[in-house]
Amino acid sequence: MTCIVTALMSEAQPIIEFLNLTKKEDKNFQIFSNHDTTLIISGMGKINSAIAVTYIKPNNKIINIGICGSSSHKIGELYKIKKIIDKSNQKVIHINKDGETLTCVDTPQNNPNEFKNTLVDMESFGFYQAARKFVKKEDIELYKIVSDNISDTILTTKEVHDLITPHLKKLF
Repeated sequence: MTCIVTALMSEAQPIIEFLNLTKKEDKNFQIFSNHDTTLIISGMGKINSAIAVTYIKPNNKIINIGICGSSSHKIGELYKIKKIIDKSNQKVIHINKDGETLTCVDTPQNNPNEFKNTLVDMESFGFYQAARKFVKKEDIELYKIVSDNISDTILTTKEVHDLITPHLKKLF
């Protein structure tokens, strides 16, 4: 079974529609599934992402999909992640050879000059650390879609949906 973790319902909704996932009754998380995929919405941040991964206890492939900021990448583009840098402790995780670098931060950022040549999110480090406890390194994938140029912009649900939807055929 493939597990997917998103931070926000707006990130999850196009995936739910594309994979025809059905909502499961659960008092702790919003979880959607079909015969071979489970999607969980973690909420924002490293800790929430790690808790969600632990909650679903993946035993096969696990994927983190979501939006991110960047001052140097094109808005709307999809990127596979090869390396995560945790900004709070400067730890670096190498996931694979191909892709982009992602810096994981604890709070929303609005200074694009601080983050050159990197994508920026708030979940990746917690997601990866937890996923690694359950599955092999090669069964963990992270994909990010650039939503903004590292600003305080808050996107609408429709804007996030429109950023993610064009990439679903490539991902699934």
